Amino acid sequence: MLDRLARLAKLLVVAALLTTSAAVQAHHGNSAYDETRTIVVTGVATEFDFVNPHTQIYMDVKNDKGEIVHWSVECNSPGIMRRSGWTRDTVKPGDQISVTLNPAKTGAPVGFSGGRTGQVVLASGQTLSMSPK
Repeated sequence: MLDRLARLAKLLVVAALLTTSAAVQAHHGNSAYDETRTIVVTGVATEFDFVNPHTQIYMDVKNDKGEIVHWSVECNSPGIMRRSGWTRDTVKPGDQISVTLNPAKTGAPVGFSGGRTGQVVLASGQTLSMSPK
């Protein structure tokens, strides 16, 4: 009887680990973004959320017609950003910034700027990488 309970306990532990690892892997997918393309968007920061699980930059960008488009840029976690020199005050509302990112495959004004090419250029000319070198 104890042998059966031990096997059942091991089976439950393995099942829990497999379920948890699948959820963690699913979270980190970037399938919504076109990782074959890198673009630069320039505009005015409206908000900078320095929170887990991913920091987020919101900005207003003028399109080719002169209309304001509200962009949302997903970045790395605050821990990774800190190791790259970022703080919660690095980008402030009203700052003029340029962000290098992978755009959404759908053409929506969203992108991911956490990869090796992800960076922000501040109005001062200072360039900050999204990932530690």
